[in-house]
Parts: sequence; structure tokens; C-alpha cells
Amino acid sequence: MKKPFFALLIVSLSICAGGQDKRSGSLEELKVDFMMRGYFFAGSRIEDKQALGGFGTSQNLPKAIDHKMSVSKGEISLIAKPDEAAIFAEKYKGLKVVLINGTNERVGFPASDSRLYIVQEALDGGGKWKPIEYLPSSWCGNSYHTVFLGPHEYWEFAAARYTGKFKTRLRFRLDWPKSGTEKTTIYSNEFEGSVNAHQFTIQQGHKPTDIMDPYNN
Repeated sequence: MKKPFFALLIVSLSICAGGQDKRSGSLEELKVDFMMRGYFFAGSRIEDKQALGGFGTSQNLPKAIDHKMSVSKGEISLIAKPDEAAIFAEKYKGLKVVLINGTNERVGFPASDSRLYIVQEALDGGGKWKPIEYLPSSWCGNSYHTVFLGPHEYWEFAAARYTGKFKTRLRFRLDWPKSGTEKTTIYSNEFEGSVNAHQFTIQQGHKPTDIMDPYNN
């Protein structure tokens, strides 16, 4: 089971999903040379009665879709907004990402300590899509549960906007195990950006870094 302060760290990251504020002009570029661990934390107003309990929670709760949003009716959509700045991990330049439920049904998404199965991907030098972030597994079965997104609701996230020597195209990928062996993968729209070479191959691991370590272990 995760340490007691783990939930507080998740809340800290979730609060950053709100976007720009007065500090935006002094935000730092995010330069790393490894695959960062996943950070798409989502809260749920609906209890997962099938979960064992004891998982880390998040205060990044669903919001109601408003008339200004472009919504694909009847679909689940993952949308990157590279033109909308966000504060990532309290000090870095980021971008907004939203996960929208455009259906009339409540939808459940598997999570580990409230972290959805979303990672950022980039085109490598060979023109193939490769993940530049990864989802660490949890040794504790209590970490796994389901978070729910109601009909016509969405989650908003602050995502990492990387800076590197290799210019490329990027996107986000959601792996959505539904039931049994059924699995759906949803991709966001693509956008321009840059990364570093080792972001395709070297995982962050549990070593302290000067960027962030949301798990603090």
C-alpha cells in the first residue's frame, strides 16, 4: 500500500491542471533525458465498490461539459490542447489535455492510485510512434481500482511539454481495458514538439531528480 502522504502529492499535481496563472511568465522549460512516470491523476465522485480499498485518491474531479467545448457525441475523446498553456508540476511549462465522455452512459476507467493509463508518445527517428512516458506497476493490489466519468463530463489535466534536441510530432495514448480480454486504445490529436533521445529508452525509475518525484520513494 502507498505511503500516507502519497494522496497529498496526487492532489498537488491535480491542482496544477487548472492552467495558467500569474506565475506562467517565469515557468521553466522541461528538459529530461529519460521516460517520466505517468501523471494523469483523475478523481471520482462515484465509489468503486469492487476495489479492495486503500488506494491513493485525487481531487481532480470530473467537470460538466459546457456549450463552448467541441464534443464528439457518442464517443470518448482524448484531446491535446498545445495552444493552451498549463502549469506542470508547479514550476514547468505544460499543456492542457482533456478526456471527454460524449456518451449518455457512465464510463469506468481502470486506474492505479487514481492514475489513468495515459502516456505521451512521439515519433522516433524511424517514423514509428514510441512512448516517452511509462506506467510503473504497483506491488500492492490495493492500488488498483476504477474511476468513473459521468455522461457529458470531462477531466482536465496539465501535461508535460518537453523541450529537447529532436524535433518531432507527439500525441497522447489512453489504454482502456474494458472487461476480460477486451481492450481499447484511444489516441489524441497530434502536435509539434521536441524531445531528447533517451526519452524513448530509459525509464525514470525511483532515483531522485531535479524535476519531480511524485511518488517520493
